[in-house]
Amino acid sequence: MGKQPPLSDDERSDLIAYLDGELDAKSARALEAKLNVDPRTRTEADTLRRTWAMLDYLPRPTTSVTFTSRTLERVSVFRPVTASSVLAGLRGPWALGVGWAAVVVVAGTVGFEAVSWKMRRAPAPPVAAAKPVDVDQQLVRDLRIIEHKRLYEQVDDINFLRKLDDPDLFGDDN
Repeated sequence: MGKQPPLSDDERSDLIAYLDGELDAKSARALEAKLNVDPRTRTEADTLRRTWAMLDYLPRPTTSVTFTSRTLERVSVFRPVTASSVLAGLRGPWALGVGWAAVVVVAGTVGFEAVSWKMRRAPAPPVAAAKPVDVDQQLVRDLRIIEHKRLYEQVDDINFLRKLDDPDLFGDDN
């Protein structure tokens, strides 16, 4: 009989989880059935059991009393506590609302500026050739308004003047 191919990574991780007692009951039963029929899986399981048994014969490392504090000091040098890491936990559900409000304000500002820029850049409409205006004729036509200018200055709204011109308001002057 030739050499059998090794187990795949998934098969090996399932086997290790089984030996550690970490598989659920259904998966454990399926793996036990596979161990009964597959010599390759059974051989791998026996090898792993013997390897772990040998680990018991190795000397156990001992740590010093200051090991924990020294490790934390070294880790804090690489990753110091910053104000942003402290404030990261303070974010609440309102942060999403504030973010969207900022997006809306920025979008509105950009839109307003774009329209304003376009309006400034738009060419002025062509001016139709105006007829020469006779200034004297214009003054004669507007003489009545010019004479009563100080009275008109007291009026805030042109619609008020139009209502005053209604013949039903004061009656006819006939």
